[in-house]
Amino acid sequence: MNKIKTFISVIPFQEPGKLNSTTYKPHGNSKLEYGETRFPIIPVINGYAENNDKIRVIAVFTENDNVKHNYETYFVPEINAVVTKKELALDKIEIIHTEDKEDIETQLKLFGDIIGKIADNEDIYACITYGTKPTPIIESMALSYAYRLKSVSVKCIVYGRNFHNDTSGSNGIYDTTSLFYMDSIVNKLAEMKAADPEMAIRIMLKGIMPEMGSDDDV
Repeated sequence: MNKIKTFISVIPFQEPGKLNSTTYKPHGNSKLEYGETRFPIIPVINGYAENNDKIRVIAVFTENDNVKHNYETYFVPEINAVVTKKELALDKIEIIHTEDKEDIETQLKLFGDIIGKIADNEDIYACITYGTKPTPIIESMALSYAYRLKSVSVKCIVYGRNFHNDTSGSNGIYDTTSLFYMDSIVNKLAEMKAADPEMAIRIMLKGIMPEMGSDDDV
């Protein structure tokens, strides 16, 4: 039986008219090739979900008027479009509501709500582009918990960079999954008291992420 593929994204705060679509250039992962979108999770769904797959989409929804607008006006239609295009099975978009606050209680509740949504033995894909600065930390903590205690597979974590009028070529969608695995590797190396931890990290990361260190960006 195939694992359910779960895609997690935070809905952005941009004001109406400022959340523009773009064509993200993939860096480090050719599966992320896609046309125009406002949400880096869309290329992830397109690249990793196969026709007729059953998927879950989890949206972190901050109680904010801009977030509500971006969710209803842009996110839902884009999700529906890629689901139709790929002929995917999606029951509904599952929303995690969080308050527009930065206090520790709000952050810890968000952490708990995310891990509460992740089921055992799923394949997890996540976007860490949007939200306030603590949000990607909370996402990563929740994924780490699920990876260690729920036996899920963390398949792809992406970050989308989109600065308008940028001509440096650094805009695009970046596969940051190896950074997630680096955390567990560092912990293991500390327990082992490795003599050359930096070299060990590079060797182990290449084993997990074969494309690590490759210059073959799309």
